[in-house]
Amino acid sequence: MACNLLNGKAEEKKMSDFNRVILMGRIGVDLDLKTTSEGTRYLRLSLATDGFAGSDKKKTTHWHRVVVFGKQAELCDMYLKKGSPVLVEGSIEYSSYQNDKNETVWSTS
Repeated sequence: MACNLLNGKAEEKKMSDFNRVILMGRIGVDLDLKTTSEGTRYLRLSLATDGFAGSDKKKTTHWHRVVVFGKQAELCDMYLKKGSPVLVEGSIEYSSYQNDKNETVWSTS
């Protein structure tokens, strides 16, 4: 719920769900364009973003896995390389699968 002040009175309003992420960083590995069994082109890339943590403001790097599909994947493969600065906008998706030991493994992309 969101709280909105209107004419000095608090009014509750429902908020819509929202799954949007914007990341700005650098590509951490060479790109490898692939094709799904259905013929869709895609690539996975690692994106590094830097931040500063702790009282000493020590630099920390966070790695994000990004998946790009279709024509965008082809353009990324043509024009980007390891170290290229990029701005990524998308949504977070969660999935799971069973590994060889029959354990559930969760993935975020």
